[in-house]
Amino acid sequence: MKRAVEREILDEPDVPDALADLAYSDLTRIHRYLGDTAVIVNAIRRDPRPVRKVMDLGCAAGGVLREIRQKLGVETIGVDVAPRGVRDGKQAIIRADAVRDALPQADLAFCMYLGHHLSEQDVIGLIRNVGRCSRRFLLLDLVRHPLPLALFRVFVAPFVSPVVVADGSVSIRRSFTRQELGKLASEALAGSSGRFRHSVAPLYMRQVLDISYGT
Repeated sequence: MKRAVEREILDEPDVPDALADLAYSDLTRIHRYLGDTAVIVNAIRRDPRPVRKVMDLGCAAGGVLREIRQKLGVETIGVDVAPRGVRDGKQAIIRADAVRDALPQADLAFCMYLGHHLSEQDVIGLIRNVGRCSRRFLLLDLVRHPLPLALFRVFVAPFVSPVVVADGSVSIRRSFTRQELGKLASEALAGSSGRFRHSVAPLYMRQVLDISYGT
């Protein structure tokens, strides 16, 4: 399957707020029900060092951060180049480009379904940039493979908004294969003390880069 290049609906600035709110609410639920949020929560709980501040890159309205804050009681901050959706008044979100801009300091940073929006060079830039502000980075994303695309269409699409249905299929086709993402991580960390673990869930449901920067 060749990597898709078309933009997603939620990438466009003129999407009505009501549609964006519904779509991001659906995405927060998808992350919860498919176990994406649990992956981040469990990683934080198992971290051998104290995690007091967590940063979400590409956080949209901060729905996942809200659940992490409620479960773990940690300080949370969100970063997004164009925050959208219904905001939680308790959640700090700053407008910034996570690939190029200086980022707040955090013990652990993560991004969820952001990587497939980026070019190969931007993924490398993201990994390097996060290393300037955090000791650990969890990059969770989709896997470009026919199986998750078929499963999405059968088991997820009937229960979410039309925007998420359209964008979900494009997202899977825009994502990286395991080999591609692993190669990008190796290139990003070459010559540094950073290291990473790379895992792929059963049925190609997700892939996770768990990066430690050696700080």
